[in-house]
Amino acid sequence: MTQKNTTKEIISYSFKKLACEKAIDKISITHIMNQTDYRRQTFYDHFDDKYDLITWIFSYEVSELTELISFWEKREDLLFSLLTYLEENKIYYKKIFSNIKLDSFKDHFIYYIKKEVQTIVKDYYKNHVHSAYNQDSMEITTDFYTYGLSEMLYRWVLKDCIPQTNDFHELLIQAIPTKF
Repeated sequence: MTQKNTTKEIISYSFKKLACEKAIDKISITHIMNQTDYRRQTFYDHFDDKYDLITWIFSYEVSELTELISFWEKREDLLFSLLTYLEENKIYYKKIFSNIKLDSFKDHFIYYIKKEVQTIVKDYYKNHVHSAYNQDSMEITTDFYTYGLSEMLYRWVLKDCIPQTNDFHELLIQAIPTKF
């Protein structure tokens, strides 16, 4: 882990802790940095604003979870890891998802889901589809699962992650076919 990421992690931990205690709109950079041993300018050395920090938190934490499991045979593990992460951080993400000013985060969330789905779909097509490579089919499949899954995850977090991870994971797996 680099010093730069260590500093970012400390700042993100401070923000996540504050976000669980108060409204996102009420958290200032000063509040965030008062919980760290860094000066206020250090925040701006790493992030443009708290919305940039929110995006970084999700990207950084989730990419650590999914690094090794972004292929077709492990799609259920990837989904379970993502659900577990969201449930463990549900207070934080419920505040993020329900904040109207953070609509841009939803775009980032969808982008992330699409990137993962695209990787898995490509792997599936490469290893399981013996007919001619069909880019249109891959794009439609990717978009279908991206937008469906991202909206389902958003709603699930807003409903306090009910049903719990294991049960919701099982329901989602039943909805996703084993082949396209």
